[in-house]
Amino acid sequence: MPVVITQNPNFPMQVGPNGSQAYVQSLNFRQCINEVCLWNPDLDPMIAGRFINNALREVVDSYQWYALKVRGVINVPRITVSGTCTLTQGSNIVQGIGTAWTNTLIGLQFRGGFQGPWRTVNNVNALAQTLTIDTPYGGPTRTGGYQMAQVYATLGANVKYLLNAKNQNMGWPIEVNGNEETLDNWDTWRISFGWTTYFATMPPTPDGQFQIEMWPTPYSAQVFPFQAYIQPPDMVLDTDSPPSFIRADVLVRRAIADAKIFGGRTSKYYDPTVSAQKMGEFRTTLEQMQNASNMLDQTDVTWSYGGESGQGGGQGSTWQQNHDC
Repeated sequence: MPVVITQNPNFPMQVGPNGSQAYVQSLNFRQCINEVCLWNPDLDPMIAGRFINNALREVVDSYQWYALKVRGVINVPRITVSGTCTLTQGSNIVQGIGTAWTNTLIGLQFRGGFQGPWRTVNNVNALAQTLTIDTPYGGPTRTGGYQMAQVYATLGANVKYLLNAKNQNMGWPIEVNGNEETLDNWDTWRISFGWTTYFATMPPTPDGQFQIEMWPTPYSAQVFPFQAYIQPPDMVLDTDSPPSFIRADVLVRRAIADAKIFGGRTSKYYDPTVSAQKMGEFRTTLEQMQNASNMLDQTDVTWSYGGESGQGGGQGSTWQQNHDC
């Protein structure tokens, strides 16, 4: 049955897009700045804003906050192998022969043979049937088969840490936050194709996005739901607020600690005693906020449900039923 929330008419609730009550912060960015400046009226509001955003980043980095957890889905297409292609030594242009390449292939990975690395497709000329790959081909000029698949994936802007993922087609958890060195030991040539069990963290994309390699390389279309933590953007507009469940007053206390020692002894508002007091209040309330977040989403104590395969992931949703003691 639907959830019904009674409301005090003297305190109207903000309503979210699904009709439920939205989380309400006590202070927006401008109000935070104003409160910090009360403790040091000589402080430029721009500097006060910087102190507040520095405090936000310090708080974000201190814990796995429920407020910063997001979910998403990686939809992987079927591998493309139709036709052949010509690779020219020293060139990043690939000529297709008997292919039907379209712009939908941009962002996928390409290689011609197992002895070449995966290269990302940056552009497709559908009329000329050519690909532009991100690094030049280094081997001898050749014509032959190729593979084009989604091997690498970015998880969206501001994702900073992958929490978990699963292979929805096969019903098993994926081992996340692995590393490329492990994959190099298991499968240097990346000849394994099939149902993915392992996500390895790669260097970020040129624009700074978190990036992973999926292994074994997806051959068929697959779906990978995931959960991750994000880095929230700095507050800029007066009406901006901290993320939900990260209290604005905690950021203000931390910023006041900076404001009271800004300018050093030459400032008539310089007061290291008050600064230390506010820093102590910040640490106490930060711990309280962490405890509150942990009540919403248990992260302090968790159980590791490791797979039995030895190489990433679990054994599928029905493995335990089929393997009774």
